[in-house]
Amino acid sequence: MRRHLSIALKGPAAEPLERLRQVWDPRMADVVPAHVTLVYPEETLDESLLLERAESHFGEQPPFRLSLGGVFAMDGGVFVRVLDVDGAWAGLRRRLLSPPMVPVDFPPHTTIAHPRTSTQGARCHAALAGQELAGEFRVKEIQFTETGAGSFSVLRQFCLGSAHAASGAADRRDRLQGQFLQ
Repeated sequence: MRRHLSIALKGPAAEPLERLRQVWDPRMADVVPAHVTLVYPEETLDESLLLERAESHFGEQPPFRLSLGGVFAMDGGVFVRVLDVDGAWAGLRRRLLSPPMVPVDFPPHTTIAHPRTSTQGARCHAALAGQELAGEFRVKEIQFTETGAGSFSVLRQFCLGSAHAASGAADRRDRLQGQFLQ
């Protein structure tokens, strides 16, 4: 089992990406939704400490933006570069992965064809090389996920700072409106 902190890519901007994933790596696409990994299992030497840091830092972090970029290949996989529009992805990684964690050097990305689940990497890259995917995502939450052979689970969901505050305000407003309607 592999545990990650990740950002789910949802909505209309994710649809072209999901279509490509279904063509080139349907096995992965059927199990694991499109996402950007914030922290990899190989970086996590102390999961409890990582989750403590996540709890602390995510509450202070306002929502931020990521956008899709160009297709690239590396280590047998085919990926889409993810642009850290506001610098928040990199900032969170710095705070979460301070010692004793050990950061890996891999650019922010989302996967079209993973070498563990697809043999189509070379053909996929030949077909998509040089293409740019468009789409911007507003990140309001981060998930702690677990993946295994044929399984994907969200173990915990963290709302980012002002997303949580906005959600709380909407919940209070809805409760107040409900009281007035009774």
